[in-house]
Amino acid sequence: MPPSAAKVKWAMLSKLVILVLVLAAIGGLTGAYFWQYPWSTRELALPGTVETQEVRLSSRVGGRVAKLFVDEGDLLEAGQPILELEYPELDAQRKQLEAQLAAARAVLAKANKGPRDEEIAAGKAMRDLAAAALAKMKTGYRTEEKDQARSELLAHEAELENARQDLERERNLLQKGATAMSAYDAAVARHNRLQATVAAAAAKVAMMDSGYRAEDVAEAEAELARVQANYDLLLAGTRQEDKDEAAAQVAHLEAQLDELDVRRRERTVTAPERAVVETIGVRPGDIAAANQPLVTVLRADDLWVKAYISEVDLGHLRLGQAVDVTIDTYPGKRFRGVVVQISSISEFTPRNVQTIDERRHQVFGFKVRVDDPQGVFKSGMAATVYLPKAAASSTEAPSTAAASPSSS
Repeated sequence: MPPSAAKVKWAMLSKLVILVLVLAAIGGLTGAYFWQYPWSTRELALPGTVETQEVRLSSRVGGRVAKLFVDEGDLLEAGQPILELEYPELDAQRKQLEAQLAAARAVLAKANKGPRDEEIAAGKAMRDLAAAALAKMKTGYRTEEKDQARSELLAHEAELENARQDLERERNLLQKGATAMSAYDAAVARHNRLQATVAAAAAKVAMMDSGYRAEDVAEAEAELARVQANYDLLLAGTRQEDKDEAAAQVAHLEAQLDELDVRRRERTVTAPERAVVETIGVRPGDIAAANQPLVTVLRADDLWVKAYISEVDLGHLRLGQAVDVTIDTYPGKRFRGVVVQISSISEFTPRNVQTIDERRHQVFGFKVRVDDPQGVFKSGMAATVYLPKAAASSTEAPSTAAASPSSS
């Protein structure tokens, strides 16, 4: 064979091999394409986005940021401290309430225990003293006291008679010029003084004979009633109303203390559940206002993929259905998921659907819960949900036949 014919044959053979390889590659790509995308006969590939619940943590009290216990990106457990605020005024208020509560509890204990034994004994002694005074007034003066008063009256009368005689004698001597005027004046003064003494002694005898006045007896009776009532009050103890009031004051202060402790616990911001720290908006030394978002976290156990399915394929989807999920970070790995929510309202569709083709633009959103203990999924990632078409066989279409009314 001439050399030129061999070269032509070789060139044709090379082109044939290249053509076969190109066709094989095109066939492989086409097979892979139809294997992965929605028009596959075995499953639907539905695009979606990874979403998670964002929680903005704050404190109901303000204060200066004292400590930060975590960094952005940390995985937190429920109850784990995130940051701590300084609020020394709350500690001072608690000490004040503790002192007030101690005083109120002391008042309540005193009310429950009632008067002391010494107070009751003192009240009894006052009652007995007032009773004795009243009995004395009602009985009157003793016979010995009356006799003593009469004896004193007789003695004063005798002295008065003696003074009268001395005065008469001094008057006669004065008329004769036999005595001095001063002696006469002294006799007059002595006589007058003894007259007054006799009158007082006579009044005392009359008083003892007539006894105490009715007004004095009434006053003694009133005093006895007063001390008797005070003694009865001591015996009865504290009124129930006073005990209830003291107990209510204690309960009021205890409730205020509990309320203050709740506010004091608010100084430490903690994780409400397992979560990932997304952003920290403050640093030590910052002043944080009450109810101001301080830290943003993402709920670690509340991760899902939001995807959409066309109305014509909605029959393949049901709640609780197991599906596969992939993300671009791990394109060859499938994660297991469960459909947890299917929207009841369509999206991206006109209000009046006129043709069957337009129904394909009517889609329904649904959520797939994904178990991700390693934290592979991140909020905002693109994801693909693979929904088996075989699921449609297990879903029965709702019956549209209406029950016919029974004829009477």
